[in-house]
Amino acid sequence: MNGSLAKRYARALASVAAEDTRLEQVAEELEQIVKWLSEPELAAALASPALAMTDREALVARVTDSLALSTTTKNFLRLLAEKNRLGELPGIVRAYQALVDQALGRVRGILRVATPITDTVVGEITSTLEAIVGKTVLLKVEVDPALIAGVTVEIEGQVYDGSARTQLAHVARAAARARAAD
Repeated sequence: MNGSLAKRYARALASVAAEDTRLEQVAEELEQIVKWLSEPELAAALASPALAMTDREALVARVTDSLALSTTTKNFLRLLAEKNRLGELPGIVRAYQALVDQALGRVRGILRVATPITDTVVGEITSTLEAIVGKTVLLKVEVDPALIAGVTVEIEGQVYDGSARTQLAHVARAAARARAAD
């Protein structure tokens, strides 16, 4: 599925979810479904051309019933099953999440750290970033030992780099320029 089709599905779902005041609930349920679909056996069964459409829909119905999803999410997943587009759900979920974030005035980012940090430190970094971007910031924390020390943050394509690796690279370039100038 191309990105524009994923966005159309996401916009349609967001419209229905907003009417029901369930934007965030549907987003959480979709994340749960993406995890569910990542199970290799289930993903293979749903993608199999040997599985009849009625069987595919019945399987989706059984799983959605067992997960206690909202009617909005259940109906959306049934629609995807009918259109044989369940494999496209991750792209739709990304597009949907972007719409929800935009509607709620928030952005998502990745905080990369050299070693694990406390929730308090994550909170302080988040507060600082919120002051910079003027929106609520939701950070995913990733440990990257190659940073040596410090942090990098990526939000909306902008990278804020406070890593020791980058600082050392700046010092090395400055030293090289100084040697070259002598």
